Amino acid sequence: MQYGPAWTFSLLVGVVVAGGTIEACGILGRLGTRPVMPLCVAFALAIAAAFDSGLPFDLPVSLPLTLGIVTIVAAAMRRRDDARGMLDTIQASLLPPLLVGLMLAHLIGLRGLGDEIGRDLLFLLFLCVMLGDTAAYYVGSAIGRSKMTPVLSPNKSWEGAIAAIFASVAASWLATVWFFPDLPLKHALIIGALLGPAGILGDLAESTLKRAGGVKDSGRLLPGHGGLLDRIDSLLFAAPVLYYYCMAFLGAAP
Repeated sequence: MQYGPAWTFSLLVGVVVAGGTIEACGILGRLGTRPVMPLCVAFALAIAAAFDSGLPFDLPVSLPLTLGIVTIVAAAMRRRDDARGMLDTIQASLLPPLLVGLMLAHLIGLRGLGDEIGRDLLFLLFLCVMLGDTAAYYVGSAIGRSKMTPVLSPNKSWEGAIAAIFASVAASWLATVWFFPDLPLKHALIIGALLGPAGILGDLAESTLKRAGGVKDSGRLLPGHGGLLDRIDSLLFAAPVLYYYCMAFLGAAP
């Protein structure tokens, strides 16, 4: 989909953002926090739209962020009668659009860095995350002994995490040789070394959410594979990391 028209990719990201936000709200709702789901989804989609340079108008990211926060605070005050309940609703209503909407909106930002370079960067990102996840799973299952976070995710090990980072570095190098042959090797290695831990952190962030909500899967959208967030959690922090690295060190700009 990243190799089709830019608007189709933005639409796909919007669907994923909406679905992921709904799942996150559902998990938080199990804690009695009562997130304002319609506002959460609207907030998340507005943030994603601000990253789309193809819009006929310029929408700074600060605008949906500001309006979203103000609207959610006002809605929480109207929805709850006690101060603690209001605070719980505000927190639960802000987390999904920021964790899902803001983070995944950087996928649209990456696509907008250039017609060709944006598509290739997305391929690099997906390859690093996919191979990192695969390496972590198989190495962790085979030789994982040192538990990383037994409370949040008992199956994750430091051995698997190290394998994920090495796999991400290898994937970044391969993608760079293929798509960016003029890019210095150090950037390929640094990008891979950053995306590996970022993918792990995104996975752990979603695990924290599920553990707090007492659920095994984020949803039932994909039978046998959990919910939407279970499929894209490794992208949550990896996408922003790649986006800002390209902006800061590679001279990329929308």
